[in-house]
Amino acid sequence: MFADYRIPQVLVHFGSLEYTPELLELLKKDTILQNGDPMEVEIRGASIYIIEEVKDAVLAILKQKHPDVDTRNVNSILIDQYLWDYRREHATELEYIPFHKVLSIYY
Repeated sequence: MFADYRIPQVLVHFGSLEYTPELLELLKKDTILQNGDPMEVEIRGASIYIIEEVKDAVLAILKQKHPDVDTRNVNSILIDQYLWDYRREHATELEYIPFHKVLSIYY
C-alpha cells in the first residue's frame, strides 16, 4: 500500500478509519502537518494496517467461498489502487472529508 494522502479520505468515507475530533478539526483548517509529525505517522500507519486487514479478509473469503480462485494477485497494492480510483471517481461526494496535508518529497 502506498501511504498517500487520499486513501485515508476514502477509508473515513467507508467507516474503517475515524479521526479524533481534535484531528478532524485540525484537518478541516487545512493545517499543513510537518513530515514525520505523530499525527501524520498515525494516519499513515492506520491506513496501512486497515489495507492489510482488508487484504487478509478478502483472501479468507476467497479461500472459503472460492477455493478455485488464484489468490496470488490479491495484494495491498491492488486494494490501494482500487481505493485511489474510487476517490477519483467519487471526488465530489468525498469533498466533505478533509485529508491531511504534508510538505514532503515522499509523496
